[in-house]
Amino acid sequence: MTLAVLDTSASMQAMHRGSTRFVHAKRRLLQELSRKGPFDQWLIMTTAPIALLLPEPTSDAVLLQRALDEVRAVDVGGNLAATVRMGRALLRAAPTKTLIITDEVLPAEGASPALEWKTVGHPRPNVALVGLETEGPLCEPAQARVMATVQNFSTAPAHVTLRARQRSKLLAEQSASLAPHERWPSSLTLPQETEGWVELSLTTKGDALAVDNRAWVNVQRSATLPIVIQSARPAFTQTISAWLSACPALIWTTDPSTVQGPWLSITDQESPAGPGASSTLTFLPPKPPRSVLSRWVVSNDHPIGSYLAPIDTVAAALNLSDAAGLSGTPIVAALVEGHRIPVIIAQEQDGRRSVIIRLDPEGETASTPIMLTFLNSLRWLMESTKTLTTGELLTVHGLSPGDVTIHDPDGATQTMPTEAGVARYEHADRAGTYQLRQSDHERIVAVNFLDPLESNLADPPSTWSEAPASPQPAERSSNKTQVSLGRPLIAILLALLLIEWWLYSAKRVSVGSSSSRQ
Repeated sequence: MTLAVLDTSASMQAMHRGSTRFVHAKRRLLQELSRKGPFDQWLIMTTAPIALLLPEPTSDAVLLQRALDEVRAVDVGGNLAATVRMGRALLRAAPTKTLIITDEVLPAEGASPALEWKTVGHPRPNVALVGLETEGPLCEPAQARVMATVQNFSTAPAHVTLRARQRSKLLAEQSASLAPHERWPSSLTLPQETEGWVELSLTTKGDALAVDNRAWVNVQRSATLPIVIQSARPAFTQTISAWLSACPALIWTTDPSTVQGPWLSITDQESPAGPGASSTLTFLPPKPPRSVLSRWVVSNDHPIGSYLAPIDTVAAALNLSDAAGLSGTPIVAALVEGHRIPVIIAQEQDGRRSVIIRLDPEGETASTPIMLTFLNSLRWLMESTKTLTTGELLTVHGLSPGDVTIHDPDGATQTMPTEAGVARYEHADRAGTYQLRQSDHERIVAVNFLDPLESNLADPPSTWSEAPASPQPAERSSNKTQVSLGRPLIAILLALLLIEWWLYSAKRVSVGSSSSRQ
């Protein structure tokens, strides 16, 4: 039994001897298949995403070759160790050989004799977009700016040019000379009339990977989302309307049926805001309201805490009840009679952001801390409609019930039903713009590739660690007998995936932090 792992991660699209690393990898795998015995069974897996090439091991080389013809490298990261662990868990018997074909180099600590490692490609210089942020208007219409972070993954200097275009029209341009491994934070100011999708392109000589040289941002001259105030209390609606009036660029209403597309809900109700709400700001006031003088302690590592003093004294009608049933990250806590009470709680789940403010806005003087947390919350909630990154679940709110047709950047289409006006597409593994169509309505969503680990072609970090051998069953099957994977070891697989994902995420955070310090 041979367990073969084919690396399908984004770095495999780098050029090597006139074609991509992935093309060379498939050729190497086909060569290995041509040398297999007629009864040798193979289980082939891909790394991005972790998947089986065929549902069960087979000795049919023609069937394996046909399946390989359909495989492609995608714009997401992969993990070799996690893939091998899953493959070994799926097999009832430990494989006699594990074959890995990748662009990674086998770590110096070595591997077991049963591991055969094939490396394609060699280190190449690469310059990549690794960070992206837009700064649009909230309270006043203004010129939008795009902040992009570019990194030189090379041991040599690189001259780069970053351009912003809209429908082939050049909007802004900046150039810089980057030292080896240098990160460059660029800020492009766009013309006053710019609105809609803008494409960023990065150019330099000798660049080996194309997917990390383009990105898309949605620029709005007014606030990104319309706001719907949902409350049965006229006093609440009047207070929030007065607060929103401080921002002329905001658009709000009390009737969600008049809004097309996704919207931001501001409510004092604990019930769901509705399928059209892509984000929610919920006030949970005390009953009855009673003004309390407290010391606010702010977590400044979240955007909602921006511009707030770490500790401030605020008079507000706080909700002092137990918050144990509320989930999320406390951004602001109030110290009241020796107790720490969460006041502002933020959460992001399945592409939907929410903020809970545990105070009564009615009758407040709207002191600076309260207004700042309110406006900061609005800005953070509106940013939830910004572009996604590859590999994430593409979630689009505010659609009509029924089917939606999705056109991906490669031109392929897929029709799927919406659930309560929400489309969830799990196959956004290509960077570019996705079109969602329903009858005469069309929505465009951009998905960007921003992955410093995959873009680092000069000195890439390894995703490999030697996996322990799978336990032997009491009775081993003959090599000529097909092993059914109809009932996989679900508990083992989930545990392995969770462990590997946590380790890989920790490595990404570590690499990102160390790169930022360079």
